[in-house]
Parts: sequence; C-alpha cells; structure tokens
Amino acid sequence: MSFHTNYKKWLYYTKKENCPVCNKEPAPPDDVDIIEFPTSWLCAHPRVCLKGTCYLLLKPHAVELFDLDENTLFSFMKEAQISAKVLKEVTQAIKINYEIHGNTFPHLHMHLFPRYLDDPFPGQSIDFNRTDPPVYSTDEFEEFIDNMRKKLAELSR
Repeated sequence: MSFHTNYKKWLYYTKKENCPVCNKEPAPPDDVDIIEFPTSWLCAHPRVCLKGTCYLLLKPHAVELFDLDENTLFSFMKEAQISAKVLKEVTQAIKINYEIHGNTFPHLHMHLFPRYLDDPFPGQSIDFNRTDPPVYSTDEFEEFIDNMRKKLAELSR
C-alpha cells in the first residue's frame, strides 16, 4: 500500500487509533525484535536486499520527524546512532545508509542499510524490493541477530 495508490487507506492509518503498530497488530511472522530501546524497537527480517538491513520503529505514534517533541526526537536519534554503530561493527559494512519514508507505512520508522564494496547497488540508490536471490544462507540471519544482541548488550553494561 502507498498513499500514491490508496490515499484514503494511508490517511486512515496515519491516525493513532487506526495505526497497526499502536494497536499492537502482529508483525509479519519472520520479523525479529533485536532490542527494545526506551523510544523504539530495533527490528529485522530475513527477506531483505542487503545483509544486516534493520529498521528502528518508533514507539509513540508519529508520521513525521517534526511531529516529535525534542526529547523523543533526541532519544530516537540516539537509538539510531547506537544501532548504526553496532550494525557497522557486526556487518563490517563500509557505510550505513539511513532512510525514513512513510509513504507506504505511516508510522515513523528508519531503515538502516549496511553498504558494502561488493553490494549489488554500486553508486546508486538501494532497491529494497530486490530480495531474490536471498542474501542469507542457512542460519546466517539467526547468527546476525545473535551478534547484534550480544554487541548491544555489551554497550549497556
């Protein structure tokens, strides 16, 4: 769904009382919560275009960054900073790309894309729809999740 194809439905979901996240509707079955932060959850799923792709999902309802009060904005950005630092260390990525869209899902979230020298998008934007062939081999996704959790736990000691 996108506001480009179904504006009324997208607009309906922009309201907190209709938001699937705020109503605690189940996430897709292969989504994994890596860590719960004070302001967000760091999550991942195995069907992605680049190994290590994650997203940070804001707890309070908002559609735009400017909807956030200063403390929530700071906390969300701090959690993005921590997540990206650990992600870069775990994946050995050269660069982390950050993307906030919301045109398909109107609850504020930030995608974190590790970029590699040999990734399939040299010098261009990421095509997040390119998920075939799968980027993870058997048990590789679970290993990634475990490594992220271990590194994040080390930071909180």
